Amino acid sequence: MKTTHTLLSLALTAAVLLTACTNDDGDLSVKGVSLSEASLSLKPGEKKTLTVTFFPGNAANREVSWSTSAPGVAAVDGGEVTALTPGSALITVTAADGGETATCAVTVSLNDPKSVSGDVEGTWSKYSVVNVTGHINVPQGKTLTIEEGVEVVVGTAGQDENTTKIEVIVNGNLYCYGTAAAPVTFTVPAAERTPANAFARLWGGIIGSGTCSEIILDHALMEYTGAVTTATSPSVTAGLFKAGGGEGMVAFNTNNPAGRYVIINSTFRYTGEDAIYVQGGACIFANNLFYACGEAGGEAINVKAGCKVDAAGNLMYSPNTNGFKLSNSGAGGERTQAQINAYNNTIVNAGWRRDPNAPKGGSVWAEKGCLVNVYNNLIVSCMFGAKAPKFGADASDGPDLNSKIDYSYYASGAAQSTIEQHLQNGTATAYDGFKPGVTDVVYGEHDVRGTAAGSHDPMFVSFPFATNPLLSYTYDPSWDFHLQAGSPALSGAYTGFSPYFSATGVTVNGKEYKSPAPATWFGAFGAQ
Repeated sequence: MKTTHTLLSLALTAAVLLTACTNDDGDLSVKGVSLSEASLSLKPGEKKTLTVTFFPGNAANREVSWSTSAPGVAAVDGGEVTALTPGSALITVTAADGGETATCAVTVSLNDPKSVSGDVEGTWSKYSVVNVTGHINVPQGKTLTIEEGVEVVVGTAGQDENTTKIEVIVNGNLYCYGTAAAPVTFTVPAAERTPANAFARLWGGIIGSGTCSEIILDHALMEYTGAVTTATSPSVTAGLFKAGGGEGMVAFNTNNPAGRYVIINSTFRYTGEDAIYVQGGACIFANNLFYACGEAGGEAINVKAGCKVDAAGNLMYSPNTNGFKLSNSGAGGERTQAQINAYNNTIVNAGWRRDPNAPKGGSVWAEKGCLVNVYNNLIVSCMFGAKAPKFGADASDGPDLNSKIDYSYYASGAAQSTIEQHLQNGTATAYDGFKPGVTDVVYGEHDVRGTAAGSHDPMFVSFPFATNPLLSYTYDPSWDFHLQAGSPALSGAYTGFSPYFSATGVTVNGKEYKSPAPATWFGAFGAQ
């Protein structure tokens, strides 16, 4: 009898299930929906298609809509889920008939970490950690692409008996494509990212060799560079830096006059020497942030012979010596005259950290026959105005006589240096280095100059113009260097020139990048 009851119960259950899946009583409206997966675990870039089951199975209206609770984490299109960034999202399907819903919980996690050394090429996938354990090289004719959110962690241990620090040599092409929310980061192990290590020179930087054709850094972060070379440094043995070593390395370097190099929307900080030092190539450097660049010397951007450069929209805070050092040194053969447009940049506190016994630079420095157009720069509380030694008198020492250095806006807060040598040199405040008669300073016909410390306040949205310490290199990310309404720096800039790459740009990896047009305001940023 028990067996008979069990069989009867199973039969009834099957009948109920059959009725749920297929409704034969004429009512074909949707009573419920479900998804093929209740949860998914994906890596950025992975895709997975969800399928919908209707109840009853012969429902007449099978139209649905899809949504995601976090479109930045996971997207959905017709049931196909694409993982975008690490995080969590809830995918919901909704039936058009009756509004019945079902969900799938999606977790997107970082791509698996990897360790590299030696020759590298291919793609480092988005949102992964790449541990660099030894010198790396992108071989000639090969390409390395680094996707958004990748953290490149460079080891700091010495690589040989000379304790040579790790270098990244690019003989081929390097493409770094970050985003504002997920930059490509070149850094050191987390425990070593400390204020004490700001100028510790923990690794060597990125060096493009004479065979390097293209580099793009878009939304990249470079930090803790400037290692001192040794006799066994790859850059030294390849002839890219001085034989024998002993030279502080820069964060970014090029050596190919025929190369194409674009650095945009990126940040350089905690560099022992220059941030950007280029010795060849067609270059666009735009909309970048530089701070804490240079320990005992060094600039934000240093240009030598063999280069044609447009540099605009950059914010340079407390470079050790200059925002720009522009020179034709090294000219000869394929390394033709250095030509630079440096316009609409904001340079703050430059020059104060230079050795006070040998003050030099202080904002912009042009020399040795380079051809420059320096316009529309907002130079704030720097040690000196734009300098060009013997400009107009000795073209072998000063810049090309066709150069133009004009339309600079100078503003000095009231903060003073307490270094004895600065006081003896008569440069206690920035205004002392702006006023008439300072050696090598170029006084443009259309410059805007204050008559005393504190005058011609550019009216930044958020920055302590009057009191910011002159020797500080600590950058506050809450500062906003846009100009308030009514700022005297919002008008009067010069727009009657054409940057080298504003019409025909610089093409890297098949994409043409164009230089910003000259702005009608002074500095890197206009109104808020």
